Amino acid sequence: MKKLTALILACLLVFSLSACAFADADPATFEELLEAGKANGNKLSVYTTHSVTVSSVEAFANKFGIDIELVEGTQIGDNNQITQVATEVASGISGADIIFIQDGARTVAELVDEGYVYNWYNQEILDKVGEDCEPLLVWDYCNKVFIYNADYVESGEINNIWYATDPQYAGTLQMKDPEKEGVNMNFLVMLTSDENAAALTEAYKEYYGKDLVLDPDCPNAGYQFIKMMYNNGLLAGDSDGNIAKAIGNPAQEAPTKWSALITLNKYVKNLKDSTVKPGEKTLDYVKEMTPVAGFIYPIYGLITSNADNPELAKAFLVWLFTEDGWFGDGVTTQRDGSVFVGMTGRFGDYSGNQAIPVADGDSPVTEWKKILIQEDPIFAAEHRADVEDFIKMIK
Repeated sequence: MKKLTALILACLLVFSLSACAFADADPATFEELLEAGKANGNKLSVYTTHSVTVSSVEAFANKFGIDIELVEGTQIGDNNQITQVATEVASGISGADIIFIQDGARTVAELVDEGYVYNWYNQEILDKVGEDCEPLLVWDYCNKVFIYNADYVESGEINNIWYATDPQYAGTLQMKDPEKEGVNMNFLVMLTSDENAAALTEAYKEYYGKDLVLDPDCPNAGYQFIKMMYNNGLLAGDSDGNIAKAIGNPAQEAPTKWSALITLNKYVKNLKDSTVKPGEKTLDYVKEMTPVAGFIYPIYGLITSNADNPELAKAFLVWLFTEDGWFGDGVTTQRDGSVFVGMTGRFGDYSGNQAIPVADGDSPVTEWKKILIQEDPIFAAEHRADVEDFIKMIK
């Protein structure tokens, strides 16, 4: 009886904590928000890191009878977006009503904690997205995977992340410069968490056949990995697309075991037929790697604290989590008259609403989460400066 009572109490506690975590779900419905937003002048401004969101807001306006001339979607990278939003809100200048942004660490530290933007969702979003409503609402997941030149790296050859520290692969690993690409820096930060550092420790022994001995300046295996990877000649590039083109060039002057950490989307877009292995492609990606095969990070949807039309921004956000908001309905057009297709056929983008299907040939986000490190924006915000300082010290 005591065991049963304890079990009931434990269940009640879990339920209570879950209820508290999502107590902020706004009871306002999509229809109520849409009508209020229209009454508030139809104007809507979006800042976003993702090009699809620009066309999405135009489709939203056309679909629901909003004056499209009053709707604007502007694609702005993380760094510029953070600076612009902080400046506009702090100065009371009219700017974005809603933002879509990566780099959870800086978003938390420089926008959320400063009160410039806030996390919002209603019951309709909560029902679709669940736990990914907190601490920041995930609109879209993107993944970065380890790819390689399949002409010169054999399938299965790269199967442990410590390969990046192995002298036989010196100077052959590329990734977009973590000091310029916030999500790549967050990947490195997440490697230093207790859980991931423990997994790296075990993976080191599996790869090198001996126990890991930390250098005096390395607090754990995550830092040790970062140090050894940089010391092994990591090449910091300027864009995922350019990196993919470079390592997948079918006409290289010399055989090189090139590999890279880039988005799955850019990998798919840069596949070329091999001139070394007829019938195959020059690029492939690692599907199984110890202890992780890459990184998965969100694009968050957040409301600005000085939004001119917060109701319409919230209605837009609710609509984005529907299939019409993700793929389009086959009829609704963008500003230029073309039919809005959203994420149709796109690899490497996964709605926060996991009931929405992914592109044919891709895997659902639930499967990717099993093999990729996931960004924790709170942890990343708390430890980002430590890792940045460490990298400056070892370079």
